[in-house]
Amino acid sequence: MTRVFIDSSFFKAFVDPKDDFHTRAKGLWKKFVFHGQSLVTSNYILDETYTLIRCKLHLQKALQLRGILSHDALNLDVIRVTVDDDACAWGWFEKNWSKLSFTDCVSFAVMKRIGLTDVATFDTHFKRAGFTIVNTTRLRAV
Repeated sequence: MTRVFIDSSFFKAFVDPKDDFHTRAKGLWKKFVFHGQSLVTSNYILDETYTLIRCKLHLQKALQLRGILSHDALNLDVIRVTVDDDACAWGWFEKNWSKLSFTDCVSFAVMKRIGLTDVATFDTHFKRAGFTIVNTTRLRAV
């Protein structure tokens, strides 16, 4: 089964009922859980996600997400960013795409290193970088 990288934009949409992509994120999450989808994220993404949710929503929402993600039945692997990932990210960052975050660039580097092509995100930079954005109508390899 293909592993799917989870980006912070997906996590934020998942927990924020006012987010434009909330319904799509919830629907895709249900498919992930139902099918035992192998999920991957990075410690940088979790850092960015928890901070974003705490600042934009509330600490309780961040803690709620942490509880969901630490559930034993969830097939989530948190990849630690390496020094090489960090160095590789600069190549992406120097492309100077509008609103491209360094964390996105690190995510690209991590995904390349571990051989991932599929990502759950609402950030179009991933598509521009050559990755496949999964959606609720077509979940690859499930």
